[in-house]
Amino acid sequence: MKILAIDIGGTTIKSDLYDALGQSLGHFREEATAVSIEDQTNGILDQVLALVDDYQASVGGLDGVAISSAGVIDSQAGKVIYSGYTIPAYQGTNFRQVIEEGRGLPFSILNDVNAAAYGEFWLGDYAPDASLICLTIGTGVGGAVLIDGKIHFGRQFSAGEVGYLPVGSDRFQDVASTTALCRNYAAMTGQDQVTGREVFAAYQRGDDKADQAIRQFTEALAQGLLPMVYLLNPDAIILGGGVMAQSAILLPRIEQALAERIESDFFLPEKIAAAGLGNEAGRLGAVYHFLQEHPEFSK
Repeated sequence: MKILAIDIGGTTIKSDLYDALGQSLGHFREEATAVSIEDQTNGILDQVLALVDDYQASVGGLDGVAISSAGVIDSQAGKVIYSGYTIPAYQGTNFRQVIEEGRGLPFSILNDVNAAAYGEFWLGDYAPDASLICLTIGTGVGGAVLIDGKIHFGRQFSAGEVGYLPVGSDRFQDVASTTALCRNYAAMTGQDQVTGREVFAAYQRGDDKADQAIRQFTEALAQGLLPMVYLLNPDAIILGGGVMAQSAILLPRIEQALAERIESDFFLPEKIAAAGLGNEAGRLGAVYHFLQEHPEFSK
């Protein structure tokens, strides 16, 4: 079994071959995404087709192609139906047409945060009917919702766009992203800009302002999570993104802030955990989604 998994982001495209158990077959590649903000163009479809053709030639054929991509993805039609400014001219890109129809290969595609959630669910310690809230925290905040072991896509495949939820007078991603954490610490210290690593390094040195910025960040996360917990009553919340490399610092604070705000411990999820698959989560989740769409390959 050789499933080509491709994870398309605004900066890089990562790919690898997997078997039906989610084991890498050792053919990882990474290349810069062909995007021009200045010209408002992209060459992603050509890049993906080149990858498919090259992998086919080098490994003696593929059993299917599983894609995880940024943007709002219509997983049934196999195309991008909404994309932000970071990938211009991406909306309307139809992968199913060129891969399934053009190359004759079984195919699946879904949004990258949904894919990461599926990866964590598939290879994590969760019951088959588990319900999860998964957030990816970075420049913004992306979300995915699993109900009874299935991604809830929503009417327009945009369920989980939690970054736009109101938190007070702000949007969730404006107060609970890594961007917000860095911006707040920079303002406190009179710097133009700082990185997340610099904030946590300052915290480790005992910097009170770094502690304050981290507290604001975790409290904002908890405030945004609160209505999600009431609405969905999940078994677990999974938090991903580069900032969660600092989970030893962040998780206890998030748990405490959520416990302080919730009506009763009765409503709390069983656990709040850091994502464990790192940058591979999207590719693994794409493979899982492919196997759900094509159950003949999982037998």
